[in-house]
Amino acid sequence: MRSLRDIRRKMKAIKSTRQVTKAMELVAASKMRKAVQSAQALRRYALHAWEILMSIGRTHSADHPFLLQRKVKKVLGIIFTSDRGLCGSLNAQLLKSLQKYINGVSALKTFDSMDFITVGRKGHQMLTRQKRTVIATFPALSNHPSIKDVRPIAKLAIDEFKKGTYDHVVLVYTDFISPIVQQASVKVLLPFSPSEVREVVSVILENRKLSKEQQEIKPTQIGKGQEFVFEPTPEEVLDVILPQLTETQIFQAVLESVASEHSARMMAMHSATDSASEILDDITLTYNQTRQASITAELAELSAGAAALG
Repeated sequence: MRSLRDIRRKMKAIKSTRQVTKAMELVAASKMRKAVQSAQALRRYALHAWEILMSIGRTHSADHPFLLQRKVKKVLGIIFTSDRGLCGSLNAQLLKSLQKYINGVSALKTFDSMDFITVGRKGHQMLTRQKRTVIATFPALSNHPSIKDVRPIAKLAIDEFKKGTYDHVVLVYTDFISPIVQQASVKVLLPFSPSEVREVVSVILENRKLSKEQQEIKPTQIGKGQEFVFEPTPEEVLDVILPQLTETQIFQAVLESVASEHSARMMAMHSATDSASEILDDITLTYNQTRQASITAELAELSAGAAALG
């Protein structure tokens, strides 16, 4: 039987752990609210950006390399994970979805290889353990990300795509659905495909709680507008607008990943706090039982001593 001192020491350690997990839960909840606000603020812009991409891709598919469909030989994946753990199975689920995509694209006869740009230490560690090729790595953008933070990532991906090093560029990130639901997603970023854009918009409209203005955008309406008239030339306009829209989609993926990370960490710390409370209740019961047994034993010894003296 453990001594009362050992039990008290363990109770103290569990109380300290519970205080830490509760504090981390509150911090994650605060960061989550800010991250969700940022993600939701950009969603309407991102939806219209997808709409523009679909319209341009439908009418000017041969005017720019971003719009030309290529055979899938070499793929570049941009994967967004966290720098730290303590966020449940968030990173593991993302890696599972990535592996499913790799298995699917590997079945193509033209497929050759897939390289990665990692944003977040966890993704870099996971891919390194699998002996995957990582051409660049960036720290996780979990604290107040801005569009400037994603420009080096976007520039690297765009330059490699333009040079023909890669035929497809895909985003691998966690989509924020609700504080308790985060969905791993793999979406084609380059080249722009009307069918892919339509699918992305359909998923966004189906899974997320959007405002009335956002709900007015229907997948069947996107891409059916009038043909764009470019001034001065389609090439010059597309050279400016398409990289900007690419940056916007990467930035949206960053915001979704940040909101998902803080949500997952908040729920994980909430579960840890509840578990600590349950363990503490069990140990408190054990402590009381041990203490009662000790008192009973002492009373028995006193009674036996008094009887012996009498």
